[in-house]
Amino acid sequence: METVSQAGKKAEKTLKLITKLLAKAESTPFPAEAQTFQEHAERLMVRYGIEQASIDAAAGKAGKPQEPMVEQRFELSGQYRVGLARGFTLIAMAFNTVRVLQANTSAAKIMYLIGAESDVAQILRLFASLKLQLETALQAWWLDYRYKPYLTPHEKTLERRQFQLAFLATVAHRIEAVHSSEAAAAEPGTSIVLAGRRERADEHVQALYPALRSARRQPMSYGSSSAHAAGSHAGTMASVNGAVDAARHAALVGDPRIP
Repeated sequence: METVSQAGKKAEKTLKLITKLLAKAESTPFPAEAQTFQEHAERLMVRYGIEQASIDAAAGKAGKPQEPMVEQRFELSGQYRVGLARGFTLIAMAFNTVRVLQANTSAAKIMYLIGAESDVAQILRLFASLKLQLETALQAWWLDYRYKPYLTPHEKTLERRQFQLAFLATVAHRIEAVHSSEAAAAEPGTSIVLAGRRERADEHVQALYPALRSARRQPMSYGSSSAHAAGSHAGTMASVNGAVDAARHAALVGDPRIP
């Protein structure tokens, strides 16, 4: 069995590799290369999160200080903010150890990501990488979108937003599948360790916002099934599990209106 020190060194190496892979995925002009780098990076991110949770639990058992719980705030503005907020929330929740809160202003969606410091940092890093890839994919799709000349300005906005939401939802479903498979393959007791990490995040939310109440979901108009299918397909370029990808993609394309 690994000592806490050995596990910590292993996790540090994993973190460095994740950073390198994401940077390569963002910079390569070749889609196949980007897919390979992104696939490897996201699987390692899941493993890293599980490793960190195990290290943290072991430290707590030994009576040592545990990893701090933190809150990171970021804003999404512009006409696509509602769809992006939903997509990024799905991705964050796929890691299953953090909590996401939202607040609205007249011009922005304010997101609060709450959880263990390393989990929050990794998810924000993934957000930044996916945002770059999403922008590139959206531009390429929209350039040749054949229905574009027949749409009103509002309909064009809905189509682009639908593409973005489908892209992010596809990635979220795959991360969720990878997380389940990695947790199942980990050492016995990992599910209890991850549940404890989630509980700490919940406790931190309660401590920060004791009067917090659930709000109504903000309504959102949707684009076409064509835009949704294109976004889902583009999301496969951030593949994390080839065996699961086809089934997930087929299910999403068959349901062009994600609630």
